Amino acid sequence: MKAISNRARARARRRSAGARKGRTAVLVAGAAAVAGIALVRAARSAPPNPDGWFAVTVETEPSRLTGPDRPDELARLSERHEVRIKPAPGGRGSEIAVREADGETRDRVRKLKQLLETGEVLLVDQQPEGHRTPLGRVGVPAFRHLTRKGVR
Repeated sequence: MKAISNRARARARRRSAGARKGRTAVLVAGAAAVAGIALVRAARSAPPNPDGWFAVTVETEPSRLTGPDRPDELARLSERHEVRIKPAPGGRGSEIAVREADGETRDRVRKLKQLLETGEVLLVDQQPEGHRTPLGRVGVPAFRHLTRKGVR
């Protein structure tokens, strides 16, 4: 067996120290990424509005949204939820706010906004062709679940 010189030992120590530093840097970066993801998830799971109101601005006069001639969808919403209608800031129409709105209620309010502004509710057609990847099969249901909860 050959005797290892002092220079070879020093080089080996430097190489192993560099490898340890590289592994440590990778571990720190990974921990930072996990912490960042956790913060984003916590922010998204927090209620969007702490006082419990979900509001949209509609380009119409507040007088058109109150009284007996208000839209049927707005009347149905006000049967189950507390609805507040007031002029929008800056004279930009009306603000419709619904208290304690879950994902389905938010969707109904958005559809009401489309109906009032365009006269119809716009629908997106399904994807006509193609195949989902394994990641897409997992990601789409998770995304739908998050949007039903009211993530904005």
